Amino acid sequence: MLSYMRKNAGSWLIKVLLFGVALSFVIGFGILPALRDEEGGGVVVAQVGERRITRGEWNQAYENLIQVYRRVYQDRFSEEMVKQMRLRETALDNLINMALQLQEARRLGLEVSDEELRDRIESLPYFQRNGSFAKDQYLRLLQANRLAAADFERQQRDEMLVEAFQNFVRGTVKVSEQELWNSYVLEKEQVRLEALVVSPASFEEAVDVEEEALKEFFGQNSEGFLTPEKVKAAYVLVAPGPYRDQVKVYTGDIEEYYDSHIEEFSTPEDLHMRHILLRVLPGADESVRMEKRKTMEGLLERVRAGEDFGELAKIYSEDTGSKKGGGDLGYVKRGSLVPEVERVAFDLKPGEVSDIVSSSYGLHLIKVEDYRASNVEPLEGVKEKIRETLTEEKAWRLARRKAEESSWDLKEKGGLPEAGSSQGDFVVEETDYFSRTDAIPDLGREASFIQTAFSLEPGQMSEVIRGDKGYYLLQVIEKKAPETPPFEEVRARLEKQFRQEESKNLAEEKAREVLQAAASGTPVDTLTEQDGVEAIDTGFITRLRRYIPRIGASEEILEKAFTLTEESPWAKQVFSVNGKFYVIRFQEWREPDRAAFLAEKEELLTQQQTKKAQEIYREWLAELRKQKEVKISTGVEA
Repeated sequence: MLSYMRKNAGSWLIKVLLFGVALSFVIGFGILPALRDEEGGGVVVAQVGERRITRGEWNQAYENLIQVYRRVYQDRFSEEMVKQMRLRETALDNLINMALQLQEARRLGLEVSDEELRDRIESLPYFQRNGSFAKDQYLRLLQANRLAAADFERQQRDEMLVEAFQNFVRGTVKVSEQELWNSYVLEKEQVRLEALVVSPASFEEAVDVEEEALKEFFGQNSEGFLTPEKVKAAYVLVAPGPYRDQVKVYTGDIEEYYDSHIEEFSTPEDLHMRHILLRVLPGADESVRMEKRKTMEGLLERVRAGEDFGELAKIYSEDTGSKKGGGDLGYVKRGSLVPEVERVAFDLKPGEVSDIVSSSYGLHLIKVEDYRASNVEPLEGVKEKIRETLTEEKAWRLARRKAEESSWDLKEKGGLPEAGSSQGDFVVEETDYFSRTDAIPDLGREASFIQTAFSLEPGQMSEVIRGDKGYYLLQVIEKKAPETPPFEEVRARLEKQFRQEESKNLAEEKAREVLQAAASGTPVDTLTEQDGVEAIDTGFITRLRRYIPRIGASEEILEKAFTLTEESPWAKQVFSVNGKFYVIRFQEWREPDRAAFLAEKEELLTQQQTKKAQEIYREWLAELRKQKEVKISTGVEA
C-alpha cells in the first residue's frame, strides 16, 4: 500500500486513499474527538470567533496524533520525535484550522445533505459485510472505540463540509498561458558549464608540518579530539519472559480483542482497475467540458472496437500518477474511491469497461481487471494468534508491575546494592564504562537505557524504563567527563587533519589565482597545464535539478549558472563543493522547445493549477486567521 502511494504520489486517487488510511486509524484506535470529562478539560485554550476550544479537546486531539504516529513509526516512535514534530502545537493548530474552515463553509452556504452523509458512512469498508453496509457492525465498532453514533456522524459531516470548502477555494484558480510558459521555461531551460577544478588532495604533500604549528593547531582544535563522556551504572532487568507462564488468557479476552480489532482480521472487498481520466476542473467553461466529452466518446469507441485500454491510457490519460502504467491503479478497496467512480466500478465484472463517468476530477473510463470479495477470518482460525498477542501483552504488564514494586523497595533501602548482590528474584548487574555510542555487554545498544543513564547524576536512580529486553531500574555509579588526550597520543590523527586543513587553504588560494587569470583572458588550456587544475564539462543542466554532473549538489552554482552569458561567461567567485574548489564558465544555453510545451500543455495546466490552488488555499486560511482574531489563552503550554 505505502509503496503504491509513493509510486503514484501525483495520482488523483491518492488523496482519497489517504483518507481511507486515516479512517483505519480512526477505527483502530478510536481517535475521533469523543471528548472526555477530565480535570481541567473544560478550560478554554483557544477561541476562534464564537467557537471555544477546550483543554479536553486539545488533549484528545494530541492523543489522537500520538496514536497515529505511533502506528506509523511503531518501535521507532519516541518522545524525542514528539518534541521535534511539535505534535502538541500541531494538534491545537489542527483544531483551530478545522474551526476556521467550518465557519467559513457555513458562511458561504455550503451544506452536506443527510443522503450524502449516509452514502459516505455506508461506503466505508469497516462498516460493511460482504460488500454491503451492516448497521450492527457499524454500532459495534463505534462502541468498541467508545464513540457515540451522533458524535461520529457529526464529525463526518464536518469533515465533508471542510472538503467542500477546500474544493470551492481550489475551484477559483485560473492560470494564464503566459504564466504557464514562464513556469515551463523556469523548469526546462538548460545551460552547459565548463568548470576548472582545484582539489586540495593535490596540495597535501606540499604542506609543511612544523612541530610548533602542529601544537598550536591542537590547542585551537582540541575539542575535536576529546574522549567521549562515559558512564558506569548498576541495573536490574525485569524481562517479561519468566511471567508468560503466570498469564491467564480467558475466552472473553480473546473475543473482546477480536471484536475491537476486527480490521486486523478483515480483507475488505476490492478490485483491480484501470482508468483513463480527462480532467475537467470545477467551474470550467461548458465548451471545454463538451470538447473533453467528445474526445472521451472517441476513446470509448476505440476500446469497444478492440484497441488496448492500457495503451490508450498511456497516450491520452491526464492522471499523471497512473498514465505511464496504462492507467493502472492496482487493487482499490470499496470506500477509497470518489463515490461517482466507485458506484460504477463495483458494478462492473472483470474485463468490462464502463460508459463515461463524471466526477469532480473530470471524465473517466473505467476497466476492471479483477475482483476479490470481502473476507473476515473466523475467530476460530485466529484464536491462537490472539492468545499469543494477549499473553505477550500481559507478560509485559506483569513485568512492569514487578519492576515498579522493586523500585519502591530499592528507593526505601537507598538505591541499588553492590554489584553482584541480589534483590528478590533479580540480580543487580553492573556495567563497565560506556559511551553514548557503545554496545553494552549482555544488553547491546539499548537506546532507552543509554539515554536514561546519561540523563542521571552519579548516585541518582531512574524510574522504571522500558527497553527492548524488558523493564530496567538503573543507578549511575560514576561518570567520566570528556578529556583532552595527550598530544603524542593523537599526533598521527592530528597531522593528517592539519595537512587536510592547510591543503584546503592552498587549493582555495590557487583557485582564486586561476579565476583572476581566466578573467584576464588566459586560455583554459594554459590554466589546466598547472599542477592541481583540471577542466570538466557538466553537460546540460536544468535549474530545478540540484545535482550537477561531475560536481555535486550546489544551489550556489545553479543560481549563478543561469545569470552567465556569452558576453560575461566567467562567474566572479570561487565555489566550494564537497571539499573541492570550482571556477565556472558559461558554455551554451538551450531554450525549451515550444512544440513540446504545447504537447504537454494540458498536463502542465493541471499541475500548475494544483500548485497554485495549494498556495491560494494556504493564503486564504492565513487570512481567515486574521479576520477571526484567533486567540490562544496565555499561560497555556503549547
